[in-house]
Amino acid sequence: MNKKHRGHRDEPSYDEQLKGTFVSVLLIGLFILLSWFGIFSFYWSTLG
Repeated sequence: MNKKHRGHRDEPSYDEQLKGTFVSVLLIGLFILLSWFGIFSFYWSTLG
């Protein structure tokens, strides 16, 4: 009677959760940077 892996097959492992969180944070950061550079370039173009 192997109870070692019982109930843990459906739940993602801790490393997989961290990897998903890391990817989410990177995507949000990339979106913020792209938005900032887009607004900054628009501002820079209105100066001249």
